[in-house]
Amino acid sequence: MSIQVVDRNNPLPRYVQAMLIIQQRIRSGKYRPGERIPGERDLAVELRVSQMTMNRALMELAKEGWIRREHGKGTFVPENFCPPPPEVLQIGVVAHIPAEHALEDFYLGSLFRGMQRAIVNTSVSLSILEVPADEIEKIGEALLDGLLVLDMLEQNVEKVNQLYRAGLKMVVLGASWEGLEVPFVDSDNVAGTRAALEHLISLGHRRIGGVFALPRTCNTQDRLRTFQQTLQERGTPPDDTFVLMEEEATSISQPGREKIRQILRSSARPTAFFCGGYYLALEVMRIAREEGLDIPEDLSVVGFDDPVSAALLSPPLTTVRQPLDEMGRVATEMLLEWLKNTAPPRHGVVLPAQLMVRQSTTSPGGNT
Repeated sequence: MSIQVVDRNNPLPRYVQAMLIIQQRIRSGKYRPGERIPGERDLAVELRVSQMTMNRALMELAKEGWIRREHGKGTFVPENFCPPPPEVLQIGVVAHIPAEHALEDFYLGSLFRGMQRAIVNTSVSLSILEVPADEIEKIGEALLDGLLVLDMLEQNVEKVNQLYRAGLKMVVLGASWEGLEVPFVDSDNVAGTRAALEHLISLGHRRIGGVFALPRTCNTQDRLRTFQQTLQERGTPPDDTFVLMEEEATSISQPGREKIRQILRSSARPTAFFCGGYYLALEVMRIAREEGLDIPEDLSVVGFDDPVSAALLSPPLTTVRQPLDEMGRVATEMLLEWLKNTAPPRHGVVLPAQLMVRQSTTSPGGNT
């Protein structure tokens, strides 16, 4: 994302464009109350206008109370200044994949539907910003009123914290990393995973395999850690040879498929699999059938996430339902309230996940 500049082809007068850019920087927190902003000459160079044009823009902003100019000291945003809301609030949704793929993805698409529910009958515009995970600091250049940051990685916690301390208004969605200072909304991956494992153990399963994906995400790390801890606590220590970690959440790689086949062919194979994603569960079920195993008689399978199709499978899938629509709605409403009232929202909200018990799980058969 490039820094916004005055557009010479825009019919709007250049000094007005410059005013709007500075107003947006104040609204977004880039220029904070009480702070000195760049000088007239520096702003003219940055926004690519003449110094005379920038002088007029600053004079108009001073008349309207957006800035205070002190001779010999500089230009400041007034202390305790609360900018009037724009006619339309501009909110960016930060994702690591292209917009068209984000909307097609069940997880991200469900979050986005929740966001849209929150802005019905409001003057809010949502736009998806594709920002690579290793360039997260670029969200500070967006010049939007607020941001919803999806699936932030642990490597970016301090970078995002710094942007938050600098005044950027944002809510993290789908991650609750330790040390994160930014308000967040997440689902309870720990309780959801524990419920799934307790369900399998209560059915009599003692050899339980696990398939996970996206190892750098908060959700996956929570699920994997809880998978290991729960089995350890219940006296059935996890067998690392039964655990698979994939890089993609929508499919299992060819080496991964071969490993699952080898696991299922072993004499002391698992009687159940916990899959940390919906598509991972579909893959495990398909491979199991190709190996001549019936579900759930020979192998119980639990997934994570609950699209409509999960209940229509044969057999219907036992899975952990995340409140994805609700997560998107709550995060958006938190951000909107922050933009209206200037005070940041409560630090974090974790919404409960629900185990949906269906016919893909049962007590282990003869292979115990």
